[in-house]
Amino acid sequence: MRHRHRLHRASIVAGAGAALLLAAQPAAAAPTDTVFPIPVAGLSVGVTGLPSSGYVYLTATTDTDTPGVTRLGPYTGVHVHWRNISTGAAGVAYLDNRYGTSVETGSGTVVAVATVPPDGPGYRMLVSTPGAGVWTVP
Repeated sequence: MRHRHRLHRASIVAGAGAALLLAAQPAAAAPTDTVFPIPVAGLSVGVTGLPSSGYVYLTATTDTDTPGVTRLGPYTGVHVHWRNISTGAAGVAYLDNRYGTSVETGSGTVVAVATVPPDGPGYRMLVSTPGAGVWTVP
């Protein structure tokens, strides 16, 4: 009699486990941020004539919900020259949105160099060094 009781309890536990597995929602991956390890840096002169310097670490954000797309940012006034070394696709993105600019890079490994244009709105760039980064796009 004990053997039947254990078997009955085991089948209830197995049935409950199967129901939980079937009812579970699929796991959704969160967006992945990759910060460029080499920042864009520069020395410029603004409208006041005073020099200023600074540096910017750009971020490439990818998401499995939007394969082949990278959001670059969050800064404005920067050119990002990118190449997907998995597919050969390449392009230049001008970051003009404080919240990020979406670029269709395609899936694969992407390398990029970020530069500041020599003359932007309200400043004149005296010297700058490019930033660079590598990331994988789902």
